[in-house]
Amino acid sequence: MKNARFVQAFVAFVPRASVKIAGSLGLAALLAMATAQAQTANPPKDKDKTKDNYDIHQTFDVGGHIASTAGSNAMYSTLVNLESGPRILNHSLEMHATPGSKHMLFDTLVEGSTGYGGDPNSFSMLRGSKGKLYDFVGSFRRDRQYFDYNLFGNPLVPGGATAPVSNGYAFPQIEDATHLFNTVRRATDLNLTILPVSTWSFRVGYTLNINQGPTYSSLHQGADALLLQRWRNSTNTYLGAIDWKPLPKTRLTYEEHITQYKGDTNWQLAGLNMQLPNGTPVTIGFDNVTGVGAVSASTGCTGYAGKAAVLSAGSAPPTANPCVNGYTSYSRVQPTRTLFPTEEFRFQTSEIKNLQMNGRILYTGASMKLNNYNEGFTGMESRVLTPIAVQPSAAPAPAAYCTKAVNNTTHQTTYNDCHVGLSITGNARAQRIDVSADYGLVWQVSKEFAISDQFDFQNWRQPAIGTFSEVDQYAASMIAPAAVTTAPAITAPVNFLGQKTNTNTLTGEWEAASWIQVSLGYRYRARTLDIARNIPTEVVTTPAGLNYSLDIHENTGLLGLVLRPTRAWRINSTVETGWADAAYVQTNPRQTQHYQVRTTYRPKEWATVSAAYNDWEKRDNVINVGYQAHTRSFGGSAALAPNERYSLDVSYGYIDVFSKSVDCFGETFGSVPAGTTLFPVGTACGNVTSTANPTAATVEPFYGTSYYDAPTQYASAGVVLTPIKPLQASLGYRVNSVDGNTQILHPLAVPGSLQSKYQTPYANLGWKLTKSWGLKSDWNYYGYGENGAAGPTAPRNFHGNLVTLGVHYEY
Repeated sequence: MKNARFVQAFVAFVPRASVKIAGSLGLAALLAMATAQAQTANPPKDKDKTKDNYDIHQTFDVGGHIASTAGSNAMYSTLVNLESGPRILNHSLEMHATPGSKHMLFDTLVEGSTGYGGDPNSFSMLRGSKGKLYDFVGSFRRDRQYFDYNLFGNPLVPGGATAPVSNGYAFPQIEDATHLFNTVRRATDLNLTILPVSTWSFRVGYTLNINQGPTYSSLHQGADALLLQRWRNSTNTYLGAIDWKPLPKTRLTYEEHITQYKGDTNWQLAGLNMQLPNGTPVTIGFDNVTGVGAVSASTGCTGYAGKAAVLSAGSAPPTANPCVNGYTSYSRVQPTRTLFPTEEFRFQTSEIKNLQMNGRILYTGASMKLNNYNEGFTGMESRVLTPIAVQPSAAPAPAAYCTKAVNNTTHQTTYNDCHVGLSITGNARAQRIDVSADYGLVWQVSKEFAISDQFDFQNWRQPAIGTFSEVDQYAASMIAPAAVTTAPAITAPVNFLGQKTNTNTLTGEWEAASWIQVSLGYRYRARTLDIARNIPTEVVTTPAGLNYSLDIHENTGLLGLVLRPTRAWRINSTVETGWADAAYVQTNPRQTQHYQVRTTYRPKEWATVSAAYNDWEKRDNVINVGYQAHTRSFGGSAALAPNERYSLDVSYGYIDVFSKSVDCFGETFGSVPAGTTLFPVGTACGNVTSTANPTAATVEPFYGTSYYDAPTQYASAGVVLTPIKPLQASLGYRVNSVDGNTQILHPLAVPGSLQSKYQTPYANLGWKLTKSWGLKSDWNYYGYGENGAAGPTAPRNFHGNLVTLGVHYEY
């Protein structure tokens, strides 16, 4: 009777708690059905679990979520994305053949699913087998990735900001990530093994991954344009394999993998929030921190020279000057097809006494095709505001507003002040040839001493060639007729990238005593990189290409130690220290040290304490590089379960990811970050050259030190209580805290998530009313907050409560 009263009170509470939540009445009805079952004076006997010579067990968990949030919905959706509504929480089915029975299709069938009805992650699994005949495993997973961290790619335009030359127009504040994601991934995996325990066995498999949905990206040329990126990529993978076990301790395997990739993502212009004087929709960019400058009076822009960037802020929509940088249209389509066939042979054997061996040979001959590349742009791309009286060679008549320049640093040809149209068509193809092999052996020389050797070889190369045709148009403004249309410029770049790697690791292990084991090893790695980049001569004549080869040799010493002070206590530790004679990029280290310690202690059968420490140090102290980095982590946990009434789990983790390196960047001379050095006069950083008389408004090149430090702490504690057998409760607390810093180049930038805390306390209760029926409830709190100011964007802090109520039924 007490149980029935509790359920009545619980059911009466549900409609009040979810009065604004769709689906709550249906949830209450399900709970009411469970109450009626609990109130039955003489419940019927359990149904027979055996049917058609199968032992069957099936469970259902149905219910729903009740969600309430406050603060940033974008961040809640990014980190949690669980909303209110009914759900199929879990379902499982197990069928096992009774002893001695015979069946046509399967002896064992297991199915499970979770998350259906609206959760961002849903999963289904099916597994079946029949004796020695076959074993099948299949799964389907659907994941929605929503990402809207509004500092990502944001120009940080303050709300209500106006430029003195924009006629009072307030540039809109960007409240969302300009590279927002809202994609769905659907993954299907099917694997079948025929004759799994026979001398010969056969395996086939199929995997399908589809990623699609709307995303955003940006284009940075002239003005900064926001692009709608329609994501659509898919991968099909086919597997065929044969396993042969000619001897009891030997297995030979041949596998054929065929991977087919289809990239159908396309781009088009978004954010057309203004108009030109003739009514054409236009955007003059979203990256207008200080506003677009007025048009120079000396340009060849008839009728609009010397006027503001925004002609009228009061029109609907506002009217932009047709002589500033802007986009009236943009699109890019580049359907990509790739085929990766891979043959792989593996073996492993321990037939020879005291000797174990394994090896693999792999070959991939991939082909990549871009059959139809199409990119188009209309608008205005202007590099400078003062024209030079030099016209492009294709111009039929003088055009004072057009300039042609060749940058021998970036190898680009630019037509300044008047580029209003572009059309690129073409195709490309590439190959990827990969040959890999590895061989390893372990020789047990004696009971106390063993030698192991592992050799790995990889040689891949990727030649590519393309053919592209580009037509450009030049005019005085975005609304003026084209004064120059160039003849198609044909380019046929040829590129090559390859790398060959040989790695050998030799290790000796000595069990000095029953409580100590020592290992000593040496690893040698040789890498050769070959790069050939052909730069078309019509772009730049010197150099005609970029070709070089780089050899890198690495040496690493290895030391391992295993201690067993007592039967209940074990300690594993390793040390690796290495050095290289060259580095490919600035963030490749030349000196490394890697330290690892792991320990486990079990003072009682019901108590386990473990801890781990990891430190990876990286250095490259070459002048003008100065790269230093480390990844340091420590973690510890304890699990205590003294009896069936309660158990306790606690854990703590700390990780610090740090790096710094010398770099160069262009910055306005009047707002230079501390700790930077101006380049000598005449030297360049990228396309910015230091001038003799810098002013507060000029962009100059500087040396600086980029750094990133993200010390993060994680802690959790949870307790499970079972005061009486039908009732189980658990509660706990989890927190993730970051206190990091990085180099701030933008005056309006804030640390954001580098200084943040994410808390997720929880509690749940399960009550088994009868052998078949039960009630479940779960509460989770999600709280995200950043320390310091939010910056010019919308705040990202939020907190939310998520209550999940469900009914459990099994038979």
